[in-house]
Amino acid sequence: MPVSRVALPVRARHHFGHEMLPALMESGTYAVDPEPRGGPWIPWDEVGEEGAAALGVFAPVYSLFSGPPGAVVVAPGDVRGTGLIPGDGYCLGLDGRDGPNLACEECGRPVATRLDDCSLWQAVWLNPTAVRRVPGPAPRITDWETVVEEGHSTPPIEQPGHWSPQWEAAAGVALAHLLVASAGARVSLPGGLATDMFGRALDTLLPPGRPARTLARVCPRRVCRVRTSPSCRCTRRPARHGSRPAARRPYRCPPTCGWAWPSPRTCPDCR
Repeated sequence: MPVSRVALPVRARHHFGHEMLPALMESGTYAVDPEPRGGPWIPWDEVGEEGAAALGVFAPVYSLFSGPPGAVVVAPGDVRGTGLIPGDGYCLGLDGRDGPNLACEECGRPVATRLDDCSLWQAVWLNPTAVRRVPGPAPRITDWETVVEEGHSTPPIEQPGHWSPQWEAAAGVALAHLLVASAGARVSLPGGLATDMFGRALDTLLPPGRPARTLARVCPRRVCRVRTSPSCRCTRRPARHGSRPAARRPYRCPPTCGWAWPSPRTCPDCR
């Protein structure tokens, strides 16, 4: 199954509720986690604050991954030539707590871990020490207008009336970047969705007073989607702003299936 690389979704490590979630990756795509993933799990007390900080974890958690970095995640339907290893599972599906649960059909070696339990994004995580990448066909590139017309977006509110888990994860990461970009100063937000998403949190986390910085768009459109599909390519240049400094998120393009404001300096599709 040919797949094309996209950035790792920001929700890749997030759990949500007690319901069945859709696939983490769009069919035909894959992403690489640069951080350790997989067991054995190491309790927080054994890792310690300094060790956890070295792994990018700055708040106490029950345990941390200690597996090798570079795990490759794909949609479950894109996997071929594997068989299920019995014995793994928890609630409504597989949660990977016992380690790899997919083995190569030819040699029997464990090669991947499938996740499809409740609260987890359905995915297959390939062990980086057991698989390798081979060249494939070049992805088809589609212009922005076609992508928008095809409806590649996720509404912020789902039909039951609650926030989309994809938007929740993206908003949390965006808020962290926005706080860093603000340098602790009050930020003025444009009306609409940006205020709905970040207004109350910024009112709580930033000091009162007159805004010193302004959150501004970096693309001509109201929102610009970070590329998550190999066929999506934004060719528009960022809008020019006046002399007033803009608090742009230093976003390293963690993709979502929703919308985001990427930085033109770091998003290759928006330069």
